[in-house]
Amino acid sequence: MNTEYLDRANQQFHNKNYQAALENYNLAISHSPSMPEAYYCRGLVKRIMGDHQGAIQDFSITAILNPKMILAFYYRGISYYEMGDYAYAIANFNHAIFLEPNFANVYYHRAVIHGELGQTEQSIKDFKKTASLAKKQSNTDLFQRAKKAQALAKKFDNTSQHNNTLVFTLKFVLLSLILGTSIVTLQYLNEKKSLELPNNSSTSEVEKTN
Repeated sequence: MNTEYLDRANQQFHNKNYQAALENYNLAISHSPSMPEAYYCRGLVKRIMGDHQGAIQDFSITAILNPKMILAFYYRGISYYEMGDYAYAIANFNHAIFLEPNFANVYYHRAVIHGELGQTEQSIKDFKKTASLAKKQSNTDLFQRAKKAQALAKKFDNTSQHNNTLVFTLKFVLLSLILGTSIVTLQYLNEKKSLELPNNSSTSEVEKTN
C-alpha cells in the first residue's frame, strides 16, 4: 500500500497546516479507499476546521473498516458531544470503554456529560474511575483533574447551584483535556499497535483550536 499521501498529510497535520493535510488525506483516500487511518485522520482535521458532521462521517467509516479502532469511537463521541447530542456521545464512549476498559480519558468525558445532564451520581462514579486509572497509569495531570472534578460534583450534588456552577466548571475543565493525544494516535495508527495510553495529558494542536 502506498502511504505517500498519508505520510505527507500526517506531517502537515503535525505542522498545523490543516487545509493542506485535508487535501492530502483526500488524495490518500482516493488512492486507497479502504485505508481506515486516512479516514480517521481526516475526521480529526474536519473537526478542527469546524465540520463536526463531516468528522462523524469519517469516524463512522473508520469504525466500519476497523471495528476495533478504539479512537474512532472516542473521537466520534467527542464530536457528538460538541454537537450537543449527548445520547450518541455516551453510546460511543460506552463502546470505547467496551473495547478498552482502561482508557481513562473516556471515563472523564462521560463523567462530564453525566454532570451536565444532572446525573451527579453517575458523574462522580466516572470521575472516581478516571482518577483510579490515571493514578495507575502515572497520569498525574488527569488524576488531579478528575479528583478536583469529583470533589466539585460532590459539593454541588442535590443543590440549586448545580446547573449554574458545576456545569460551567465541567465545561471549562473539559476544554483543556479534549483530544490531548494527537501525535500519539497517529503513531498508533501507523504502527497498528494496541491503544497506548499517554503518560501525560499535554495540550495538543487540536486542543489549541477549541
